[in-house]
Amino acid sequence: MQVALLAGGLGGARLAPALSEAVGRERLTVIANVGDDLEWMGLRVCPDLDSIVYALAGSWDRERGWGRVGETFRVRDALGALGAPSWFGVGDGDLSLHLARSLLLGSGKSLGEATRNLSRRLGVRGVLVVPASDRWAQTRFVTRDGRRLAFQEWYVREHARPRIRRVVLSRAAASRAALGVLRRADAVVLGPSNPVTSIGAILALRGVVAAVRRAKLRIAISPVVRRRPWRSASVAHHARARARVLEAEGQRDRAVAIAARYADLVDWFVLDEADEAEASAIRRIGLQVVLADLLDEERLSRTLLALLRRSQR
Repeated sequence: MQVALLAGGLGGARLAPALSEAVGRERLTVIANVGDDLEWMGLRVCPDLDSIVYALAGSWDRERGWGRVGETFRVRDALGALGAPSWFGVGDGDLSLHLARSLLLGSGKSLGEATRNLSRRLGVRGVLVVPASDRWAQTRFVTRDGRRLAFQEWYVREHARPRIRRVVLSRAAASRAALGVLRRADAVVLGPSNPVTSIGAILALRGVVAAVRRAKLRIAISPVVRRRPWRSASVAHHARARARVLEAEGQRDRAVAIAARYADLVDWFVLDEADEAEASAIRRIGLQVVLADLLDEERLSRTLLALLRRSQR
């Protein structure tokens, strides 16, 4: 069985390694959001894509929620001392990846080709990581005070504080690789990532929704765990940002609201055990609900594996 996981950075980086062990490395492909990408000092930076690659390579800083373990920031600090913008925290090791990727892109390679090359060199084995689009497909915001901000400007520089009037998702073409993976997939999993700016940004790309619908089994995982404390500052920041974005969509940061967004695309919704009280409302939307510990990626992966096996009977 071939499984396609659609994911953003934090949710994808946390789930992909455990899921790859559960279903088999050769059977999993991760389609990563590129709506968060930015140009930094002339370099192409892909935060979600890179977090997932680092996690699969065993070098992701799980506590911080981005970058590499043991990272240093001498270049960032030196740039700041020279008066250059230093709000985006690119580490020294991370910088080497952005330089190498930009060289490959400059030589005519696509983002997907560059990602395959660099993933292999970083030590990713078996699992394929594919950018959702090979084109620039940035997510942008119109804030309530009238500013237009790219995702990282709002999320990092502004600390996700400005209230959002409108979310603008790119309608660029999905990458051929991503569409090919989806057409061959027996199961598609919408990861526990932001339903608007991560999963929503992937689904907004041309061709993706139609390709997802071809899969026999389609599962969405709730990114919301309401009745348990946040584990880290990065998770708390993600949760606050998700609430801000959903507010702009006229929705609350609740599992049932997110399930409703996916109701016409998936059949199963994975809900945290602590939020079981919302299960009946989600079933009324027309989705089948399965409970899991969403903060334990290994247990969650075993739950997903059980669903995959059930669908093959």
